[in-house]
Amino acid sequence: MTKRFSVIMLLVGLLGFLLIFWSVIDQASWVTAFDTSTRDSIRSLSSPTMDILSIMITTIGNPHSIITLTIFVTIGLLIIKQWSAVSFLLINMVTFSTLNHLIKIEIQRPRPPFQHLVYAGGYSFPSGHASGALLFFGSLSLLAYYLISNRFWQKLISGVTLILALLIGLSRIYVSVHYPSDVLAGFLLATAGLGASWYFFIQFKLLHPKES
Repeated sequence: MTKRFSVIMLLVGLLGFLLIFWSVIDQASWVTAFDTSTRDSIRSLSSPTMDILSIMITTIGNPHSIITLTIFVTIGLLIIKQWSAVSFLLINMVTFSTLNHLIKIEIQRPRPPFQHLVYAGGYSFPSGHASGALLFFGSLSLLAYYLISNRFWQKLISGVTLILALLIGLSRIYVSVHYPSDVLAGFLLATAGLGASWYFFIQFKLLHPKES
């Protein structure tokens, strides 16, 4: 992980999010086409088994689940005296999750007018589940390179955590509580946040990725 990579994360995430942000506000035709085609593709996998799996996966991304996981990881990091890692995780979870919520209140995009497989209150854009999942699991993915020296375990933890974040986002589309553009925007906003915090911690030499 390098400073250059963190800047790329920040720029790609921010520019991508702003593109979707303004397109949703302007009700751009490409957003409607993207949402429709993507949702149709995901819902084509519909089955009783997929319903159960998607509900289970989406539950992992619920606020109380992510908060609980964050608390457990924070306690674990405190026990091993990884103060910078704790700061990195909490800054990501508190700052950028709050930003996601504020944007959601500002935009006030209604949720999709489909039958929801799970309860979802509030507004739709951007997806808090997608953003929160990537902020949490993305933080763990990045911290793996700081806390673990073995390259195999670094890559394994990074891969598993990022796949789980992706599945949580996709599950929100499957259970019909978010448009695909909501989920993509949530991912991009989280990517920008992770890039910004990662750059800050590297710039001030608060975290140093380990090598085997």
